Amino acid sequence: MSDATSDPGDELDLPPIPPAEREAAQAVRRLGMALLGRTVSPEMASRVAAQVAALAAEVEAASPERTKVDAFLGYTGVARARHFLTTGHWPAPSADYGEIRFDAMSYIGGPVHPFSAGARYYRDGDEAVARVTVDMGFEGPPGRVHGGTIASIFDEVMGTVFRIRALPSAFTGSLNVRFEAPAPLGAELEFRARLVNVEGRKHFVEAEATGPDGRFASATAVFIQMAGDHMAATYGRLLEGEGHPA
Repeated sequence: MSDATSDPGDELDLPPIPPAEREAAQAVRRLGMALLGRTVSPEMASRVAAQVAALAAEVEAASPERTKVDAFLGYTGVARARHFLTTGHWPAPSADYGEIRFDAMSYIGGPVHPFSAGARYYRDGDEAVARVTVDMGFEGPPGRVHGGTIASIFDEVMGTVFRIRALPSAFTGSLNVRFEAPAPLGAELEFRARLVNVEGRKHFVEAEATGPDGRFASATAVFIQMAGDHMAATYGRLLEGEGHPA
């Protein structure tokens, strides 16, 4: 299994994410958590504001703008789309326990998102697995993970099912979450999702989440597979760099 700094062994050996970009995101997150978790004096708060504003202005002036499409083309998943367009088939999934790079800019599992929850995704047979240790940046009630964060992790790990099953891309049609017990902060949580039925373009997925004290939530969802012509047009535009998907 990959360590915290290695790049995932995705299904088509995607280009590595620059280590410096990961480090910058982690440093910004550390600052955010320091401000959130400490009572900062007015003087220090003013100094932080001035220095961060200066750095932000430097980044904005010296760096070209980037969209999620740009990241997709660069290192998030374009190889998967190219494989589909050139062969008519989605690539085979990674090996069991191989890590899946779902979305590098995601606020749930994206390594270049400065406020990502830090989820990591894996394949275990026909199940997609997410592992994450949630910190106070996603706290709801004291000491517990925010319910909206739990729902977002469910949504993302359920979407990963399509990668580990070599299925076409699909979008969330509905998502129902049942909260069964508190989800603790600062402990590793595991989310497992699997495909249970297919009716035309509707794909039915179920999942559950466990922590140190057992199961704390479960979910069901319906994902809608992209139509073939829409899929080809969307990914074709992405590969040509012609704007955002419809």
